[in-house]
Amino acid sequence: MSVGEPKASPTGETPDARALVFARLSRQMLRYPDLAIEPFEDGRLTAREQAFARAMEVAAIGRWRTLETILATRLRKPWGSLEPKVRGALMGGAAQLLFMDRVPDHAAVAETVSWAKRTVRPGAGKLVNGVLRAVTRLRKELLPATDPRSRDWWDHRDVVPLETGEALLLDETVFSGHTATRLAEQASLCDELIDGWIRASGWENTQLRAHHCLARPPLFLHEGDTPGRLWTGSHDELVTLLARNPEARVQDPGSARVVEATRTLSPGLIVDFCAGRGTKTRQLASLHPEAEILATDVNESRMTDLLNTFEGHDRIRAVRPNDLRDVIGTVDLLVLDVPCSNTGVLPRRSQARYRLTPRRQAGLSKLQKGIVTDTVPLLAPGAHLLYSTCSLEPGENERIARWIESRYEVITERTGLVEPAGRPGDDPGSYSDGGFHALFRGRGDAAEESNGSEGS
Repeated sequence: MSVGEPKASPTGETPDARALVFARLSRQMLRYPDLAIEPFEDGRLTAREQAFARAMEVAAIGRWRTLETILATRLRKPWGSLEPKVRGALMGGAAQLLFMDRVPDHAAVAETVSWAKRTVRPGAGKLVNGVLRAVTRLRKELLPATDPRSRDWWDHRDVVPLETGEALLLDETVFSGHTATRLAEQASLCDELIDGWIRASGWENTQLRAHHCLARPPLFLHEGDTPGRLWTGSHDELVTLLARNPEARVQDPGSARVVEATRTLSPGLIVDFCAGRGTKTRQLASLHPEAEILATDVNESRMTDLLNTFEGHDRIRAVRPNDLRDVIGTVDLLVLDVPCSNTGVLPRRSQARYRLTPRRQAGLSKLQKGIVTDTVPLLAPGAHLLYSTCSLEPGENERIARWIESRYEVITERTGLVEPAGRPGDDPGSYSDGGFHALFRGRGDAAEESNGSEGS
């Protein structure tokens, strides 16, 4: 080992992997609730170390609310009064102790304490050591998935549900005595989200949604127009397969179901306006083999990906939004998979668990209406509009659908709110994201607005 090379920890990862995550979590403290999971671009880390770092960061962000609740009970001062770096260290250390069972306790505590001493001060290391050792003492036993407390964890103030379907029984009660708040703490969701779900769909359905949010999302591989299959191979094998077969795509059954709503149509020209990375674009091409497809996105990074992905494709052309002026009034099918709150895909978008507020909801609704308003002129008379989100929120779904029908000369052919499926411990093949879609058909000139004023 050369001088200055990081010494390997007992689990085989160099301290650099943990140090990198501690630093990132410390910065996240300043942006909460607007958390972000970004790529690791650190050349010091091997592929194995990057995998460990990613698992640690995802565990911390995905269970942020749960970890914060537990850590606050081990402190003598308010959580928010601690320095961001101390909170980052505690969050990363506790994530290993509670949600990464293959990491030895001594390794998780020692490396966290060492980082706090180096980057904050020796006294911070002492505080971190005391709190994390208190967390290890708090763990009582692992409850099997068959234990009633693992299934109905929201009825118990001393139970931490896990993504395996098991649960961790604690040595004392730490979660709120208020039922809805406790559900939010244990499932690691914001109070506004839980309260909104209770109002919109009832307590029992809210429990199911919250439980689903703890599941580990699997991957489904689609090849052409065939039904997707659960992917059980390695990441490297998947990358190789996708490179060999450009028409193959990784897509959740819930997402695929949205585009499936257009199967009976025969469009000549399709515009996929919010195309993202092109997953639904590929599905549209498989479903409508005679159609020409224009794919675009206002995000520059995603637009670049689209240009690279579909370069030379015989029927899909990536174009910038301004270039769509050439097809105004001629589009047979307009697909708007609009930006949303992601509340139907929280196992895949764990950073979105905490940021839903009434103000943010209003902003999303305004953005979604703006996208519809800007793109409806593309439609030919009698053409179809497919509006979709990966949200469960009425303000982004049913209310927008009613607004579209009232504002434009369109008929609603079908709508569907798909509840997310699959809980921790279930067969991965039963998993599905949640979301909403509405298919509209123009009465005549679909771009002509009705005389009604814009609704809410």
